[in-house]
Amino acid sequence: MNALDILYELVAVRSDTGSSYEVALGNKIYEIISQDEFFKENPQYCGKEVLDDFLGRPLIWAFKPGKTNQTVFLSGHYDAVEIESYGTLKEFATKPDELREQMKAMDLSGKVSEEIITDLNNEDWMFGRGCADMKGGLAVAMEILLSAKDLNASILFVAVHDEENISAGMRQAMPLVKQLQEQYQMDFKLCLIGEPQINDPEKSKQVAMYAGGAGKVLPMILAKGFLSHSAQALEGLNASYMISEVVREIELNTDFISSDYGISVHPPTVLMQKDLKPAYDVSLVEYAMAGINVLFMESISPLELMDKVEASCAVAMEHVAEKYKKAFEQSEKMGVVKKEQLKNFHPKVMRLEHLIALVKEKEANFDQIQAEKNEILNKKILDGELTLMHASVEYMQDLAKRSEIKEPFLVIGIAPPYYPAVTSCRLKGGISRLEALYAEAAKEQGLEGKVCPYFAGMGDISYMMCRDSVGQRTLMSNLTLPSNVYDIPFEEIESLSMPSFWMGPRSKDIHQWTERVYKPDIQVTLPAMMRYLIQHIVCKEN
Repeated sequence: MNALDILYELVAVRSDTGSSYEVALGNKIYEIISQDEFFKENPQYCGKEVLDDFLGRPLIWAFKPGKTNQTVFLSGHYDAVEIESYGTLKEFATKPDELREQMKAMDLSGKVSEEIITDLNNEDWMFGRGCADMKGGLAVAMEILLSAKDLNASILFVAVHDEENISAGMRQAMPLVKQLQEQYQMDFKLCLIGEPQINDPEKSKQVAMYAGGAGKVLPMILAKGFLSHSAQALEGLNASYMISEVVREIELNTDFISSDYGISVHPPTVLMQKDLKPAYDVSLVEYAMAGINVLFMESISPLELMDKVEASCAVAMEHVAEKYKKAFEQSEKMGVVKKEQLKNFHPKVMRLEHLIALVKEKEANFDQIQAEKNEILNKKILDGELTLMHASVEYMQDLAKRSEIKEPFLVIGIAPPYYPAVTSCRLKGGISRLEALYAEAAKEQGLEGKVCPYFAGMGDISYMMCRDSVGQRTLMSNLTLPSNVYDIPFEEIESLSMPSFWMGPRSKDIHQWTERVYKPDIQVTLPAMMRYLIQHIVCKEN
């Protein structure tokens, strides 16, 4: 099968991320591989592993031995975003040819760009959900796997689920990859992930390969105030105000911007902020929270980021204490309060690991209590009662209450998903040789190849490299969920770390109803360039 035929088969199977739809496509991928002549004769070289995924979504792997144990790892995700955005065309979202005809029959003038209308009339573009992100790159990887013969390099292929959600598939896959590496004595030289690049072949001959991805950490900050009646506001401290000062201090704070290799991320922004009152009453808000999106590059460690967050929270709490004191003093002058009613509020700032330590001191049977609570929390998540973020809030608030701390305080945790910042540029030895090979591969296709240190977004590449598993594990000690609910296998990732790149087809409008992929890249360009890298990454070392 050629890559385009495979792509049509993959797009035809709906695979909405975070849903049971993914199972069908995982099974389809395994069916295509296992029915190949080589794998029918050597069934030990491919598998479908469900592991502990709560939706039963499989990891699909296949190994094609070469003349050496030097191995290229080809990977990609088979989930796609929802199809609801297609509206009345939803039934055609997985049928590229019919979708094109339906779209052409519509009066799209003034409703979409002229570029979309032009591409609809250009047979070089395929429209359809997931054709670009990233079933196109996955189809190319599968063609290379199935057609590989007499290569010096061995090939390991792994298809994963859930990348568009919280990358559960790749996080589950890395221990499996480690096991397969040991079983078949693989010496990994390169990983290629066929994520799409946003690029118009009509406007540029440049094609990009990305050596890494930006990181994302999601500090979850819980404020505990001091209860009082709202008519006597100075008798207490409002947690909503406390968390608002935190937001004011961190939102769009350019001190958090990190840069690496001339590339910078955007400043932090709040994704969620709310009080935690279960119902309306006339008391001050006792608990409030905020979840803050912080992007970063590998030039700064996540532990340094946590220090910045903690320092900002401390400044915010100084503002809270100062404003409370000024308000009290002015109110005293006006006869609203008496001097002896003054509360000496200086909200303490701590990390989640410190709060856990305090609760452990109070509870002799902490481990048993916590294990039971973790199981209940996990069940709520699996049953769909709680999202990971809402479960994080429940986890932190429960610990805050069990601490029995009476005075106001802030606690800082890390909510999932967490994406470490990674770039192959920082791996030992650098990537100068791979940059040269990529340029040569592109030149053979009449193109100009450029290797970029980072892609601006996050994805599975974050779990392909790790330079400090100890530091990352330290960060995870502040995770707002137990490890049986969410974990990252940093130790296995560090032992497997290899030069890893996003290298995919040129595409447009990913995640939109006008998503499309450039078919010549699927049919010719991408397979040829990937094969060039696979052949030369090994041959030049022998």
